[in-house]
Amino acid sequence: MATLTETPLARRGGENRIIGSNGRPLLIIVSGREIDAMIDAGMAAIGGLAPYLAGGKQVVLKPNTNQRDPFPSITDPATMRAVARHCQYAGVERVLVHEDHKRELDLYYEPAELPGMEVLLSHSPTPENYVLVEHPKWHGDVDPSEAYADLEPKGMLARLLEDDYPRTSGHRIRVARELQEASFIINMPVLKRHFAGQITSALKNHFGSVYGPHRWLAHVSLQKNRDYFDRKLVEFASAVRPELTITDVRSLQAVSGPNRGEDTRIVEDVNKLIVTGDMVAADTVAMELMKEHDPSFTKTNEGIVLRQHQHAEELGLGSGDLSKFEIIEVSV
Repeated sequence: MATLTETPLARRGGENRIIGSNGRPLLIIVSGREIDAMIDAGMAAIGGLAPYLAGGKQVVLKPNTNQRDPFPSITDPATMRAVARHCQYAGVERVLVHEDHKRELDLYYEPAELPGMEVLLSHSPTPENYVLVEHPKWHGDVDPSEAYADLEPKGMLARLLEDDYPRTSGHRIRVARELQEASFIINMPVLKRHFAGQITSALKNHFGSVYGPHRWLAHVSLQKNRDYFDRKLVEFASAVRPELTITDVRSLQAVSGPNRGEDTRIVEDVNKLIVTGDMVAADTVAMELMKEHDPSFTKTNEGIVLRQHQHAEELGLGSGDLSKFEIIEVSV
């Protein structure tokens, strides 16, 4: 078997630094319709970006780029432009956008949509775009041959089983190099239903941050091991630990996802923006919005998401207990 000689790195990121004057973590909920004004209000509520950058001159934006349908199926370029404007106000010299790619390497966004930003691609089937990261609390990958035992090996599944296809063992994950090396990451999810994760939002957005085989294994293993999928979803987010999450829920994708299908429903006029350094809190608010606007989101769906949040709390990613937060609600 071909192997890559690597020394695993420690995971990036650290404790939540988006903290209020009373010492509690901040959770900002902005109500409005105009994204520039909403981003302005959210940034003002946390005191701007400059205090958190520690002199850093480079910021990476991590949007949701799962498909080619427009917002709310992927992150709105208008939201990214508004955030990039605040990065530049804070003295950031380079604003990078990390796009996840499965097989294709063409851009999801037209460059003209993202002026002043550089788009970086990580090609999920290619391990050279990723670095090996290790953390003792991660559970490691399942055996691919066991996960695929009852499936016909074809396409990407067949490739994963090939002897020369690099995999990881132990408590390790391959993370996109641009993200691992970033000094400041702004996680920019949308809110939509997901056939496996139940919702896609702040935590689930990091399926697009890791090497393809990790997430293919997670999806296929779902048929036999629900908890493995939920743990991996959280471990991928744990590998990135973005400094800030901005969830744009002016609209949301209900009923089905992540791709749009015949039964998908786009719910307009939700008109919320969630700004926080805590992905679990962000997703707690997001799930409540999904429950409010999507009657097909059941107690069973909610229970699965809450178990994901429990795994996230065990890995120190935050808290779903909103009483622990300084909550600032703003209308614009």
